[in-house]
Amino acid sequence: MKRLQPELLLQETRSGLVELEYYGYIVHCDKNKKIKTLGKTNEDFFFHRSCAKPLQASIIDDFDTKDFFNLSDEEIAVCCASHTGTPLHQDLIISLLKKAELNIDDLQCPIIEPLSLKEQKRTNNYTKLHNNCSGKHALMLAVCRQKGWNISNYLEKDHPLQIKIYEKIKDLCESAYDLPFTLDGCTAPNFATTLEDLTKGFWNLFFSEKYLSIQKAFDVEPMILAGENRLDTQIMQLNNQLKAKVGAGGLCSVINKESKESLSFKIIDADMKARSIIVIETLIKIGWLDINSIDENLLKNFLNKTVTTETGQEIGEYRIVFDKPFD
Repeated sequence: MKRLQPELLLQETRSGLVELEYYGYIVHCDKNKKIKTLGKTNEDFFFHRSCAKPLQASIIDDFDTKDFFNLSDEEIAVCCASHTGTPLHQDLIISLLKKAELNIDDLQCPIIEPLSLKEQKRTNNYTKLHNNCSGKHALMLAVCRQKGWNISNYLEKDHPLQIKIYEKIKDLCESAYDLPFTLDGCTAPNFATTLEDLTKGFWNLFFSEKYLSIQKAFDVEPMILAGENRLDTQIMQLNNQLKAKVGAGGLCSVINKESKESLSFKIIDADMKARSIIVIETLIKIGWLDINSIDENLLKNFLNKTVTTETGQEIGEYRIVFDKPFD
């Protein structure tokens, strides 16, 4: 099997010794769609995981689904989100389902524990709405309802909906090859491209006049697009010109609307703490975030690079080991 060649991005030290190292890739697409990479990507394929959600949702602009069901920007936003399952998220999904004459039982995502710790404490009576992918599933069903497609097998790879999504991702990412296929954790089809193509896909999605429904959805309250203590929400809270989406497997994509640039991150071991530090430090290094204006309370979990014992004694640190990755 082919070996990956990622770049060393972060070290974790303990009492002066390097204990852990985190490798990955950073891919940049500038306003002219010129690509630069940190790490030898070698055109390796990576599944999009939840970074796919805005790309998947973009089919609604082909079918005018927003106007067909009179969907709000907030309802579309929760369908692009890996949401935390709060009552706010659940209410938006219920509203969308009602507009499409659907119900919770039509969702084929599994029942899992919500990402929101507050919601975990509030109830242990979980439903499919608590699944962080339930918004995506609701929108898939709504499109099926609009087009008259079978809703009982909407997750099948050869379903008209999934064929359309495949074609849309291929088009957005400018991928001139057959996309590898898998099932995501929520059991929906998920496709892979190179990281370069994923980065172009986000660029095309956010800088084309064709996809205004998705672009407007990412301008709503950032808590809808993920939730409390989630990396993508906090990036968008820090700078409203930045639009972000995380995905499992160590992924994060970020758009800068002001400079018309996009970034994709892939952390090989998928460590969430490492991903957060690497993403935030990169955004600071390239000037997308201003360290002097960052709300430390907002980002205390992500900017805290101290390694401690269980009693809070400082014993080491996280160290970024790359300079400014792109000119």
